Amino acid sequence: MWRAGQSYNRLALAFLVFTALVLGFAIADLSNIRWLGGLILVIIGCYAAWYMWRSCGPPKTLAAIGVVILGFIFSHPLGSILGSYGALFSVALVVAITVWILGSPRGNDR
Repeated sequence: MWRAGQSYNRLALAFLVFTALVLGFAIADLSNIRWLGGLILVIIGCYAAWYMWRSCGPPKTLAAIGVVILGFIFSHPLGSILGSYGALFSVALVVAITVWILGSPRGNDR
């Protein structure tokens, strides 16, 4: 399943996850319509999960979903320390890096 340029898939996955978290929160915060931000988060997140499932397989995808959920949970108490956007960008960056690390293709696990 690995092909030339696979590292771009990892970067795309990390970018999708980062974008889902940041855009979802920003839309919810700026519009005061929380469900709209959640909808954006879910739509982009589901696409990223589908993309990762196809290129990396179920175990890595489920691990990445777990990391995203944990990041989402920990961002709330972290918000009282760093502020809303500080916590958002910190968590989004850590989660995106983790997804990038997990995003190696199935046939290239060493």
